[in-house]
Amino acid sequence: MYSIRKINCNEVNEALALALEVFMQFEAPDYAPEGVATFKRDLIENEEFINNCRQGICPIYAAYDGNKIVGIMGMRASKTHINLVFTKKEYHHQGIATALFNFLLEDILKENPSLKEITLNSSPYGKGFYLHIGFIPLSEEKEIDGIRFTPMKYVVR
Repeated sequence: MYSIRKINCNEVNEALALALEVFMQFEAPDYAPEGVATFKRDLIENEEFINNCRQGICPIYAAYDGNKIVGIMGMRASKTHINLVFTKKEYHHQGIATALFNFLLEDILKENPSLKEITLNSSPYGKGFYLHIGFIPLSEEKEIDGIRFTPMKYVVR
């Protein structure tokens, strides 16, 4: 059984290390070198983003197996756009990302009960998962700065 909660400021580096590890395994093979560099620059090495995560401005939710982070889901400061979703390889297909999404949705609805939708930019690897949990594509796949993605939204009911 896994526990889920918002990470604390001391866990940001561990969460982002997990994101980079899983990105390199599952996303990077589908991306040009420019896309890998963009991912690292915009999220993993971006001091402003890291500080916002540490302060809780950009919340990151994590699933834990004991004390070890095994999956994460993070949001931009607007708390309407998911920008990080990664689960360690050995924990795939165990419902962790779905549980993270449900926890995140419940938590942000407490803060913003009138929230109508959540958006994200799905990687090619993650698109099937997002469709499965109810996201709908907003357009065809795009590529910006080497990052391939399909803009998607989830309508909050």
